[in-house]
Amino acid sequence: MSDDEHDNVGKLDRRSMLAGGAATVALNGLPGFAKAAESGTIEPHFNVNLFGAVYMDPRYLNRFNGHTYSAANIQNVQTKIKQAFPNRSDLKWGAYQKLIEPDSSKWGTTAAFNNWLDLSNETRDDLEKLPAKFARPERAMNPFDTGQVASNLLEHLDEVVRIALWDHAVPLKISVLPRRARHHGLVTEWDTVPPPSGVNPNLQLKGLTIYVQCPQGGWQGYAIWRNRVSTSQITKFAAKWKVPQAPIHQDSQILFIFNGLESVSRRNATGGILQPVLQWTKTDGWYVRSWYVTADFDPVKYPNLPDLATAVGQDHLGDENRCYSKAVKVNPGDTVVGNIKGTKDATGRYNYICHLEVNGQRQADTELRFDDIPELTFAVCAIESYDVAQKPADRPPYYPSAPITLSSLDLQVDSRPVPAPIAWKKSKKLGGDYTATPNANGNAVEFKLV
Repeated sequence: MSDDEHDNVGKLDRRSMLAGGAATVALNGLPGFAKAAESGTIEPHFNVNLFGAVYMDPRYLNRFNGHTYSAANIQNVQTKIKQAFPNRSDLKWGAYQKLIEPDSSKWGTTAAFNNWLDLSNETRDDLEKLPAKFARPERAMNPFDTGQVASNLLEHLDEVVRIALWDHAVPLKISVLPRRARHHGLVTEWDTVPPPSGVNPNLQLKGLTIYVQCPQGGWQGYAIWRNRVSTSQITKFAAKWKVPQAPIHQDSQILFIFNGLESVSRRNATGGILQPVLQWTKTDGWYVRSWYVTADFDPVKYPNLPDLATAVGQDHLGDENRCYSKAVKVNPGDTVVGNIKGTKDATGRYNYICHLEVNGQRQADTELRFDDIPELTFAVCAIESYDVAQKPADRPPYYPSAPITLSSLDLQVDSRPVPAPIAWKKSKKLGGDYTATPNANGNAVEFKLV
């Protein structure tokens, strides 16, 4: 989340609004976050079956903000944390919440407490993909040395938590709002005397606010696998699936079905995702197209899908933080294969090529090449959607009615297939519209509507 995005969070927070959703209305020309805040169009309501963010439950927020992290109790929190994490470096966001509030009834929905490990790990994976870019000193990772910059938002948040809870017992407040994007947003803001600026070891910490924006849409169901061996590289990822029938209810929704490879963000390199995609809109129908989208992409600034006949290559990545091939028309029943191949050259640069096949024929117009980008370490199969119905019961007609299966999954590391069964991690997100179920060997993932 940039400083500008945080300003929008601040406006919404001052109105004490809590909202969120598993389906977004971000990509079809709707107003941005700031306009929504000013007009009051974001409704202050909560429904755990609808909203994907655990922190969205006001019962949870009231308990943690009003009691657990309060000035009166924060010393107790620090004592528990230091007992559980005697080594400062072992303290990480997501690892301590159940320790300091073990009573599940205080969490609002028990789904939050019971699934916290999975949900927090999903958030950690997401934050690691996002760059940490904050210009204002009060939003620095380290208030005592505002020149320190984290490699990504996960590293930023972990260190902020250590400073606040392990080092100084700082009262803490969590403020949560939706974000019209598939990634989380995060800003941390220190309250200090005097205001933070440069290096000041005598600074006094009065409080910390963690502003979180939770994805309002995006991936509605997914399975993900991460290569955690730093000396190896994903060299191939291919998947096959059938083009489904169009949704029964055809409105302004946008649908994406894809396999893809994604990277984390580092200090001097923003992460991104490379994906061969089957996409649908009411106006165009089904098309295949290759995409590369960085974690900096702003769907509010660029709300529309690009023209089907245009292509933008790596040399123009900085224009919109997204690149794409030309699109190729396909029809229900066609067989689509999404292909990604990667290499590492002698200088250590990671290079990739992506394209799609339709009914056994390579579609040259869908080819997209990238050289010297961050290593793509996450493999994912996903269904993504935007601008579908707000209520879960109203959503099924916005999607193809039959299950969607990505099969013949060919995932290779250093040109060797990942041993079966591929250990796909299924999404545990609350409020997702699809369940993702890998088969026994991990070479297929079936998506069914919830």
